[in-house]
Amino acid sequence: MKYINKITAYIIIGCIVLFASACDGDEFGTEEIPFAPYVLSLGITSGGTTAYYLVTAEDLMSGNINAVGKGIEQSGFHDYEQGNQTIFCIGGLGVTNTTGVVRGGDGYLFEKGEFTFNQSLSAFTQIDNNSMMGVEIPGNAEEGSNITFYNVDINSVAISSRKTASIAPISQFEWPSITGLCMSGNKIYMTYFHMNPKTYETKYTDTTYVAVYSYPEMTLDKVMKDTRTGPAGSWYAHNGIFKVESGDMYIMSNSAIANGYSQSTKKAGFLRIPEGTTEFDDYFFDFETKSGGLKPAHVKYIGDGLVFAEVSTINPQTANDRWGDKSLACYIIDLNNQSFKKIPEIPVHDGDGGRRFSVLVDGGYVYFPVKVKDEGVYIYRIDPKVATAERGAKVSTNFVGGFFKLN
Repeated sequence: MKYINKITAYIIIGCIVLFASACDGDEFGTEEIPFAPYVLSLGITSGGTTAYYLVTAEDLMSGNINAVGKGIEQSGFHDYEQGNQTIFCIGGLGVTNTTGVVRGGDGYLFEKGEFTFNQSLSAFTQIDNNSMMGVEIPGNAEEGSNITFYNVDINSVAISSRKTASIAPISQFEWPSITGLCMSGNKIYMTYFHMNPKTYETKYTDTTYVAVYSYPEMTLDKVMKDTRTGPAGSWYAHNGIFKVESGDMYIMSNSAIANGYSQSTKKAGFLRIPEGTTEFDDYFFDFETKSGGLKPAHVKYIGDGLVFAEVSTINPQTANDRWGDKSLACYIIDLNNQSFKKIPEIPVHDGDGGRRFSVLVDGGYVYFPVKVKDEGVYIYRIDPKVATAERGAKVSTNFVGGFFKLN
């Protein structure tokens, strides 16, 4: 999770120069080079307000990536998610519209389609080759008792269906906070944890919870529970569950105070759900014990059983560290061998202000933008097989909100 209240804290000199240049006459508009494959959302803060610019880049390992005179501007808070060859720009913090961005026949980006939800979404991800799924949940029991699932057609960039279902039965003072969503077989698996909607206290951190819904009916079939580790994922980080090539699903649990929990009562680790089943198997990777007390904060599955992760180096985490996405080191985690390697070339760094883990996997490498203290944001290219990295292009931004490749 990258924390919203940190967005305004990170204003780098390059962004100030960028805005000064724009005021001198440069307009934010279309891209300069057609068919540039890489797309980044640059979150740029000025005067306490953040605007987002979708820009393209040909080269991630040299030069400077910026939004001067180019890019698609998007006002208000946004998350980003890719479905096939469409980038979905998802409003948040009161913004309820979602826009699709695609590459046109002329090689340039353009906005294709827009739709609006009743409120900001708690989750939005691709579930199959044709559809994205969005999840909308009331803020507390007083606002409603149903969760709403939206199917969005990727090609038409439009809502194709909407279904409602009961929220898993829990106390009105311990409301579900959704941390991840994926589909396996004819079921949707949704990870969540309990958080008091008024005090943000998390009393129940000794169990992993997964709500299982039938698809496409979206009826609640079961709430899976496991007590070997704590709740899956963390607040608005979309990191609770992911699927691997076999169809099996892995759960990441950290119960990290630095990632929003008010307490931590179980060790951070990984669990597994075999494809299409509604039971955990005997797999348990006790990451925290094996690492000597470290907790994975953000994870991205990259293939062949490997996970790229930002890992909190704060040990132990105390109440003073809550909501403090900081002191993060980068690791390659091997789920198959239950091992891990630190990537020494990437410096320990703090969270950068976005919420999603902006990582691109391309051509056997992992590309990751890092805010280097006193230097700015740089892209690092990681070789996951040997856990080494090389620093590449500089990015003139406060943070990178999304990072993709379009053909």
